[in-house]
Amino acid sequence: MGYNMEEKNEGKSVEPIVTEKKEKEVSIARTPIFSKTYATNVFVTKTDSDFRIELLNEKFETEDRVQFHSDGLVILTNQAAKKLLLTLSKKIEEYENKSGEIEIDEDRMNVDLSHIE
Repeated sequence: MGYNMEEKNEGKSVEPIVTEKKEKEVSIARTPIFSKTYATNVFVTKTDSDFRIELLNEKFETEDRVQFHSDGLVILTNQAAKKLLLTLSKKIEEYENKSGEIEIDEDRMNVDLSHIE
């Protein structure tokens, strides 16, 4: 047997209760193995399940060879890689709006590492 909310509450209309979702505080706790790595260049590859970002620092050239020294490798899930792209794009745009365009040296952009997997 159904009832009318106004009848049940003596003719007064009842407002639905709306609760606000509170934002949780977010923090970062650095573990004992936390480290920082400085990179002057990166090399990005894709596997069937993740993205890999090789963190390059030193570059050594001879007559027939260019060799980069890698100081680390970051492996990201597809979702984490997409978040990195979106967040980094936003931060770069904010920086460039304030400080001017970031110029990238042609030799830094044109290094062909496609033969490396």
